[in-house]
Amino acid sequence: MKSKSVAQLKKQADKYFSLATRYRDGEKRSDGWWVECITCGQWKPIKQMQAGHFVSRRVNSLRFNEINVNSQCPGCNVFKYGEQYLYSKALDMKYGNGTAEELMSRRFETHKFTTTELEEIIHDAKEQIKFYENQ
Repeated sequence: MKSKSVAQLKKQADKYFSLATRYRDGEKRSDGWWVECITCGQWKPIKQMQAGHFVSRRVNSLRFNEINVNSQCPGCNVFKYGEQYLYSKALDMKYGNGTAEELMSRRFETHKFTTTELEEIIHDAKEQIKFYENQ
């Protein structure tokens, strides 16, 4: 069996990491899993939400950072370009003052993913998803 390329694994890691993030930021209700947008506070079903990156996911060093990635509604994440200012305030409230500034200071760090590292990210995200789905 041919092993997957870094690009293929990165795409797969994005998929599972995104879902794990949305589960983490949500809650199970009688009618399914609902998730809160970090920037506007709106609650939507898990499939209608996205994993929004405070520092762009183009920055590999923060692409799969659990503090940098939080649930956002498409309105905030896409149509309002991430709502950067509101996102920064929400990060500081959620994780402590200075969090947004610390993430911004790391945006120039470089990182090259290995297949092993991406496989670990995928594995960990799948385990988190399994945990939430069994609640």
